[in-house]
Amino acid sequence: MDESILRNLDTQHRRLTELEADVARLLAGDTDDLASTTAASPGPVIGVPPARYGDLTTANDTLRAERGWDEIDLDAALTPALREQYARWDDRHRARWTRGDVAAVACAGAIGVLATWFDATIDSVVRDRLKQLADTPLVRRWEREAKRMPIDYTGPRFGGPGHRLRSAGHDIGRPFEALRQIRSGEFRGYSWDYGQRTTHLVGGYAPVASLGEALTLWGKHLVADVVTPMSLPLPGASALYELPVKNLRDFAHQSYDNGLNLRWAALSTLPVITSEVIVRTYVHGAAMLSSGTAVLQPAEAAKRTELRLATHALVGAASLGKALTYALATRSPIRAYRHLNWPVLVTAATTALQVAGDARTRNHAPGRSWDDLLNDIGQPWQLDEAVAVDRSFAS
Repeated sequence: MDESILRNLDTQHRRLTELEADVARLLAGDTDDLASTTAASPGPVIGVPPARYGDLTTANDTLRAERGWDEIDLDAALTPALREQYARWDDRHRARWTRGDVAAVACAGAIGVLATWFDATIDSVVRDRLKQLADTPLVRRWEREAKRMPIDYTGPRFGGPGHRLRSAGHDIGRPFEALRQIRSGEFRGYSWDYGQRTTHLVGGYAPVASLGEALTLWGKHLVADVVTPMSLPLPGASALYELPVKNLRDFAHQSYDNGLNLRWAALSTLPVITSEVIVRTYVHGAAMLSSGTAVLQPAEAAKRTELRLATHALVGAASLGKALTYALATRSPIRAYRHLNWPVLVTAATTALQVAGDARTRNHAPGRSWDDLLNDIGQPWQLDEAVAVDRSFAS
């Protein structure tokens, strides 16, 4: 809300106070200062349309300068009932932060920053636990049942530790290609030599007629691979490796070899999840304590978005700081890239858009303009009866 509104309210209150005092004096029979009273407290001009809001503001600011009205006494300008309505109106648009809000953001941000800063340690611990899971009888049995499938071809140009990146069957973002190879019993892959792509078709595998059986075998194979230290490549990484741009193929391979796999992607969401859980639990819990319901009012929902943005911004700054530190210390872009927490950065960006949208909604809420309200207030002064009364007093 523009400060001119507060100035106009204060000015109109002062003018009305003066007019009420003059009317009370005139009713008491004191007509000595009638001329000076009329000149000192000018009213609307009869027969002329009321001024626009900007004109009213200019006239009031000029009067404030002449009278020396420097301070704005909003408490005096509004009655207690109006002050209460103003407070409710203000709360509906944007709820102010409290110390508890700051503490909640600090707590959620600290946990998210720790999860981001020690991401490599967390990944190492999870990798060791998954390695123990890979030795369980169930996973061993699934591994045996899903062996000797075309998607696991490791012949020339497709073997080595990073062979899963070069096989579309290990890419959860390409299920149709994986199932096609399993059902046909034929491996299909691509390699590049001096800018020329070569298609490799390798048969000799047992075909699977049933789609359901192919899905089951593919699922067992992926579970047996995802718990290994190399895990599975990121969704779409195999398609990136097949592109004709060598730099992109090298980036896909180097990033997978340096730990940018499905396990890394899953653990990257940990700071986002912890921050969301803490902030949302705090906001809805506070609403339950204050109003007896966890359903948020529009102002409370807008504040929740602000708290989420502040938390994700803190964690995102920590992620960027760690990535920059690694880039300067190791001069390895891939190692630095691994410490960028993309889920946090993307969540912070989308949350910022929500905060901006809430602000636009508050600033452009549907309603009548100040000029329309001023015109309605001035309409009674344009009536013929008002003109007649004014002429009778003038005569």
